[in-house]
Amino acid sequence: MSGALGGLLAFSYCAGLLPFNQANPSDLAPMRVTEKQITTIQENKALKDAAAKVFGAVINVKIISASGAVIHGSGMVLSSDGLAAVPYGLFLPGAKAEIIASGKAAEFEVLKRDKASNLVILKLKNGNWPTAGFYQLENLKLGERIFLAGTLSSGANFVNEGIVRDFTAEIINTNINEAAEALGAPAFDIEGNIIGIAAITKTGQVSIIPISKIKQASGL
Repeated sequence: MSGALGGLLAFSYCAGLLPFNQANPSDLAPMRVTEKQITTIQENKALKDAAAKVFGAVINVKIISASGAVIHGSGMVLSSDGLAAVPYGLFLPGAKAEIIASGKAAEFEVLKRDKASNLVILKLKNGNWPTAGFYQLENLKLGERIFLAGTLSSGANFVNEGIVRDFTAEIINTNINEAAEALGAPAFDIEGNIIGIAAITKTGQVSIIPISKIKQASGL
């Protein structure tokens, strides 16, 4: 009898501690959901890591037009032997260019101008240039998270991120808006693979010239 009575009293005590037996639900400890926060932290770290590893392959481009106007933009090294690409709209015929690659002035020659593809293919002299991997465009999906990595007129680097809004085989449209000097900035996926280089409308909307067109124009 003593054992049964003790067990009954213990059960009643423990049951009284259960949340659903509390008289006032507002006294319950608040529930915390941390999964979203953890995911955001992981994505931000991935973005920072990817940006840090791709900047070696980004080139700073200073253009002096035939009229003497100076504009700035970016480009991308495609291969370790010095193939590089910039937008045709940045480096028009008759203009002169100064290129900084891997932190130093780089001599180059123009291999190809392709107005239809909006591309100019360059060959940087010397070799062993840093590069980035190419994104497999057949894997591209709406909403894909991407980022731009480019250079400013000051020589400083910049990063901007967004998503793929829509795309065709000819162009990839994003929800990113940028200033004109972001023209030619390479676009990457979150793992640091190059998706293409930036073309910018007059309203500042960023579209991407796909890496498939760049590879075709450069013969890669």
